[in-house]
Amino acid sequence: MGNGLLLPDQPGFIRSWDVSKEWIKKNVKGYKSVSSLCIVTGFGDSMKPLFNPGDPLLVDTSINTVEHDAIYFFRVEDEGFIKRLQRVPGEGLRVISANRNNCDTWTIKKDMDFHVLGRVLKVWCSENF
Repeated sequence: MGNGLLLPDQPGFIRSWDVSKEWIKKNVKGYKSVSSLCIVTGFGDSMKPLFNPGDPLLVDTSINTVEHDAIYFFRVEDEGFIKRLQRVPGEGLRVISANRNNCDTWTIKKDMDFHVLGRVLKVWCSENF
C-alpha cells in the first residue's frame, strides 16, 4: 500500500491471531495450506476504499506467481507493496491501486527484481466511528 516500504522497516507484522481450522475452512477460499497462511498489514491509503492502513490482511505465502488478477503482497527491489496485479500480455504486470485519485498505475517489467510474497485472500476492514 502507499508508495512502497522498505521491507526491513515493515512494522506491520501481526505475530499472533488465533482462529480455528474450522473457521478457516468456512471463511477463507483459495488457500493451499493452513501452514502457508499469515497475517500482514499495509500502510498508506493507496488501497482505500477496499481496506485501510493497518487492516489485517490474510495472505497465502505459498502463492509466488501471478496466475490471475488479484491483490498480492510483493516486492520490487527492496520495497514491499500490497496492490492489485494485472497481467498484460507483452507489457508485464500492471500495478493498480484502489485509490486512483492519489496513486498512479505502473508496470513491473521483466528486468525488475520482482518477487511475489503471497496473495491476499481476506481482509478485516476497520473503520473509526
